[in-house]
Amino acid sequence: MGMSTYNRVIELLDEAQREGRCCSPDSRSLRDAMRYRSADIAEPVKGLFLWREAWERLEPPEKTLHLMRALAPLHPTWRFCGASAAVAYGLPVTWDLLSSVHVAAPSGASYRSCPGIVRHHIADDAVQVHDDLPLVPFWRTVFDCLATFELPDALAIADASLQTGRTTASGLVSFLEEEYRGRRGVRRAIRAAVLADARAESGGESIARATMRELGFAMPELQVWIEDPVEPGKWFRVDFLWLTADGRLIIGELDGRQKTQRPELMGGRSALRVMQDERLRESHLTALHPAIMHFSYDDARDPARLGALLERFGVPRGSDSWPTVAPEVVTRSSRLDYASGQLRIIRARAHV
Repeated sequence: MGMSTYNRVIELLDEAQREGRCCSPDSRSLRDAMRYRSADIAEPVKGLFLWREAWERLEPPEKTLHLMRALAPLHPTWRFCGASAAVAYGLPVTWDLLSSVHVAAPSGASYRSCPGIVRHHIADDAVQVHDDLPLVPFWRTVFDCLATFELPDALAIADASLQTGRTTASGLVSFLEEEYRGRRGVRRAIRAAVLADARAESGGESIARATMRELGFAMPELQVWIEDPVEPGKWFRVDFLWLTADGRLIIGELDGRQKTQRPELMGGRSALRVMQDERLRESHLTALHPAIMHFSYDDARDPARLGALLERFGVPRGSDSWPTVAPEVVTRSSRLDYASGQLRIIRARAHV
C-alpha cells in the first residue's frame, strides 16, 4: 500500500468517525486497501468501513445509525423502514432486531436483500426526513413494528410512541383500526396498542409488562408515588405496584444501568449518589412491610424466570380475556388500608 493511499485511508476513516457514519470509499483501490487492514478496519456491510476499535465500542442502535448515514447518500431512492426507522426516530428497539438495516425499495424496483441489508416492498412512497435520513413516516413505522414484532418488543414501541405526546392509547388503537383495516398484521398491532402506557420509562419496563400479561398475571400500576413512611411529606416512586385482594403490597423494581446513566432519570446526581438514594429509599419503604421484587432486563425477557419470580412473590393473576380498548384516564391521590397499615400513594393511569 502506497503512502498516499495509506494517508487517504486514514483521512477517510477519521472523517467518517467524526461525523458518526461509516466510510464508503469510491474507488476499488481504497476499498481493497481497507480490506487489507482488516485487523484494524471493520467492514460491517460490504463497501462500508470504520475503524474496528470505534465500531466495536458502538452499541447496536448507533451501529445502525452509522450504516444508515453512509447508505443514504449512496442510494437516494431508499427510505429506511421498520426497526431501522424506529431507531432513527428514537424509539426503543430490542438489539436483537438490529442485525440488519431495513430499507423500503421504491415502487417498481427490485428489492432483493443482501447481507446486512433487508429490502421491503411498501406500496406508498411517502417519506419523512428526520435528522437528514429519509424514513418511512413515523406512524407507518409504528404500525410496521407493532404488526411484525413479538408482543414484548412491540409494546416497547407502542409505549414510546405515546410519549411523543402525539396521541393516546385509545387514539392509537382507533388510528390502527381505521388506517390499516384489513392489512396483514393489524390485529397483532392492535393487540399491543391496547396495552400501551406512556408511563413506562424504558423499553425494559414495557417488555416486562408484556411478559407479565402473556403469562396471565395482573397488570401493575406504573410509576406510582408512595409517601415516605419515615419522613412524611417526602415521596418515592416505584416502577411497579400491586395491592392484592388480601391486602398485601408488592413492589416491583426493574434494575438496569439506565437508572444510573440516563440524565433525565438521574436528576443531576452522580451514579454513586443515585445508588445511595436507592438504598435509602428501599430502607424507608421496608417500614411499610412490602414484598420488594427486583428483577433484571434478562429476567423480563425470559418468561420462565420472570414467571417464577412473580409466583414466588405472590403477584395475583389477571383476567384471561385480552382487552379490546384502552382503559380510561384516572389520576388520583389516595390513602389505602392494607395488611400492614396505611399507604398514601399517587397513581395516574396514562393509557389514553
